[in-house]
Amino acid sequence: MLDDVAAYLDSVDVRNLDGAFPAFTFDPAAASSYLPPPVDHPALEPESGTAPAVDVQDLPWTPPTDIARLVRAGELTAAEVAGLYARRIDDWQPEVNAFIEVTLNEAAAPLSGPLVGVPVGLTDLIDVAGLPTTAGSAMMRGRIAGADADCWSALSNSGAVLAGKLNVQEFAAGTTGENARFGWTRNPWDTTRMTGGACGGAGAAVAAGMVSAALGPDPGGSIRVPAAHCGVVALKPTYGAISRRGVLPLTWTLDALGVMAQRVRGVAGIADQLLVPHTPRGRRGRHGSCESAALAGELAAGLDLTFGIPTSWLDMGLDPEVRDAFEKALKHLMDLGGKVREVDVPYAGDILRMHRAIAFSEASASHEPFLLHQADEYGANIRDREEAGRAMLAGDYLKASRIRAVLCRDFSEVWRDVDLILTPTVPVPAAPIGTESVTTSSRGPEPTHTVYTRYLAPFSSLGLPSLSVPCGATTGGLPIGMQLAGPPHAEALLFYAAGAYEATTTWHTRHPVLPPRRKAG
Repeated sequence: MLDDVAAYLDSVDVRNLDGAFPAFTFDPAAASSYLPPPVDHPALEPESGTAPAVDVQDLPWTPPTDIARLVRAGELTAAEVAGLYARRIDDWQPEVNAFIEVTLNEAAAPLSGPLVGVPVGLTDLIDVAGLPTTAGSAMMRGRIAGADADCWSALSNSGAVLAGKLNVQEFAAGTTGENARFGWTRNPWDTTRMTGGACGGAGAAVAAGMVSAALGPDPGGSIRVPAAHCGVVALKPTYGAISRRGVLPLTWTLDALGVMAQRVRGVAGIADQLLVPHTPRGRRGRHGSCESAALAGELAAGLDLTFGIPTSWLDMGLDPEVRDAFEKALKHLMDLGGKVREVDVPYAGDILRMHRAIAFSEASASHEPFLLHQADEYGANIRDREEAGRAMLAGDYLKASRIRAVLCRDFSEVWRDVDLILTPTVPVPAAPIGTESVTTSSRGPEPTHTVYTRYLAPFSSLGLPSLSVPCGATTGGLPIGMQLAGPPHAEALLFYAAGAYEATTTWHTRHPVLPPRRKAG
C-alpha cells in the first residue's frame, strides 16, 4: 500500500536535508523562508445598526451573523429559527443521512451574542459535554464527552445552538464519505453520488439548509472536498489557528479544524469566533475581522491582487467540465482587475507522498491503544491505513518530516510573486457512491481518494490556509469548486478575494431541491 511512498523517500538524498529538523510542533510561518508583508485594504465593518431584510424562506441561505442580527432586532425569535431548521432536518435527513444525532431544541433560547440563535452542526469528532462522540466508529460506542471542545465552547458562548452531530467517515480517515456503521452520506444534488470528504455530513447539511454552519477537521481535504461537491464554502485555516482541544485526533501535525457555511461571509463570521488570539493580526491588514474582510471584498470596485496558477499540478489531470469552470473563474477574476500568472511550486505528487507518510505514521501512533486492543472493530478502510502506518519505520517518518521542512521553505518563495494560489478544489465532480477509481488523464484510472486530495493535501501538509468557493456546475448540475490558498495566517485575504468573486457571480444562489416524495406538504 505504501510502496510508492517508500520509493519516494528512498529517492530523496538525505544529504539534501541538512539543517531541516522534523516539524513535530509544526509552525508553517516559522518554516517559511519568506512571508509577505500584510496586505492593506480599506477597513470595513459589517452593518450593525439594523438587521438586514431577509425573507424567512431565504433564512437557510443567510450568513449566520445576519441571522443573529435578525434575532437581536426582534424580527425573529431563536425558537422560530430553530423551528425552521428542525423542519428542514426532518425533510432532508432521510435523503442524505447527514446526522448521526439531532439535538436541535426549539425550546432552548440563547439570550444574546454575535451568533445568537444560529444552528450549527458539529462533525462527530468534536466533544460536547454530556453527548456521545462516536468518531463514526463502532469502537467508540458508549464514549460520553466530559467537557465541551474549545471550538464549541466559543460558539455556544457566542449564542449558537447545537443542531446535532454530523456523519463522518471513521475517524476522518478518508475522502469519500463512506461509513460502515452509520451509512454513506449522500449528496443533496444527486443522492446517488457521494459528498466526498470525511466530513460529508457537514457538506450535505449545509448545502441542504439543515444547519447554518458546520465544523469538522481537515487533515487533507475532509472539509474542502464536500464543500466543493455540495456547492458551499469551506475554510481550512492555517495549522494551529483554531484550537483542536476536544476534537478527537487523526494526525497531530496535519489536522486543522475547518469551517463550512453557505456563503463566504458566513464562514468568515464563524471563523472570527474561533481564530485563536495569538493569530498574528498583522496578517489581516487593517481589517478588524475576517467578516469585515469578506464584506470589503463584496463591495470592492476591483481586485488588485496577483493569483498564481501551479500548472504542473493541473497537468496531472482534470475533468473537462472542471477545467472549463476553473478557466472561466480565472477570466472572471481578471475581469475584476486581478492578475493571473503561472508559478513554479514543488510537485504536488511528491507533497502527496510526503503527506501520506506523515498521515499514516501519526494516525497509527495516535490510535495505538485501539490497534492494540480493538483492531478488529475498525472498518476495513481505516484498518488498512493504520496497519500501513505501523509498518513504517521511525526513520521514514523523521525523513518525511524533514522533507516537509524543506518543502515549506521552498514553497514560501512563491509569495514573493503572487498574493494567492488558485486551483480547482477537486479535479472531478462528485462520483457515484461506491466509486473506487476515477480517470482524469491518459494515465488511466487512479484511486478516488488520491484524486480527491490532489490539490488539497499539499496545503494541509504545509499548514497553509485555503478556502473552497463554488465556481461552476456540470451540465448535470453537480457543483464545482475553486480553491484559494495563501501564506500562513492570510485568512482575511482569502475572505477578501473570495468575497469579491462570490458577490459578482451567481453560483452561491443555486440550492438543491428536495425530491418531491419528501417535500413537506
